[in-house]
Amino acid sequence: MFNRKKYILALALLGIASVTAAIVNAIYGKQEYWLWILLVVMTLWTVLRTRVYAPLQVFGTKFTMLVDYDLDIEEACRLAKLGADNAPTARVKEIYGMYYAMGLYYKGDYEAAVRTFNQIDMKKLDGVYHVLIVAFIAYSEFELGNPEAFEEAVERLRGIKTAIPVKYQNYAANYLEILEAMGKLSADPEAYRATMEKHFSREDGYISTRLIHHYRLALYHKEVGNVGEMDKLLAFVIANGKAHHTALQAKKMFQGTVNIEDYVVRDTLEEVQPADGTARIETKEPDQTDGENHKPEGE
Repeated sequence: MFNRKKYILALALLGIASVTAAIVNAIYGKQEYWLWILLVVMTLWTVLRTRVYAPLQVFGTKFTMLVDYDLDIEEACRLAKLGADNAPTARVKEIYGMYYAMGLYYKGDYEAAVRTFNQIDMKKLDGVYHVLIVAFIAYSEFELGNPEAFEEAVERLRGIKTAIPVKYQNYAANYLEILEAMGKLSADPEAYRATMEKHFSREDGYISTRLIHHYRLALYHKEVGNVGEMDKLLAFVIANGKAHHTALQAKKMFQGTVNIEDYVVRDTLEEVQPADGTARIETKEPDQTDGENHKPEGE
């Protein structure tokens, strides 16, 4: 693993080689050799940056598959923690830390997730990461039943939205749309239901999207007092959600009016190729967001 010690050593060697080349050229070389020295230094620097960020991109795709497809949350957390502990730079460390906090959220350890998110040095990260961090703090506070902390996070996200580049504002707006609907669940349950359908009803090949869709709609049916429909949705989540946080929450809400085993579909689902895993958190331009997936497409 290319850790911080190796990164610092590589930087030191690159610096020494650059200075040595410059001195030798000043003594024995010609003026036009400077261009070649610059070209070599830039090439070596590009290789070094690739060694730093390429593993992060590979990890991002792996994390997505573990959390959204395999539902192996423990392994996703383990890899994220390992990445943070061995990160070559401070920025990469914070990104891995963000993944780790998301993993805690998916485990249902919402308090630990909030603590971990709050420990991230956001000054080292771009604004698009700020959106993800604050949105997931809001999600966690919602599940913890802390309305004041939830509203504080949503208001914070509104401020971030206005501060980030225009090309990312729609990305933040989608998170806000979902979070604001969640905050008004009791006041306007129909608007909440429509918003959840809009963002989570698609088929993208990830079981997590279906879990989130069913769980969020179950909250709607709980609000309007439709226990039978709520239990059908919760039974699906419990039957297929393994240790995903939605399944853990569903078990607390389930009233037992249906047989959970009747809703097991994971082993018989038609194989669907998951969505392209290349446009994840580490990319500069998220394609879209469903607001609740960890990828810039959403939770």
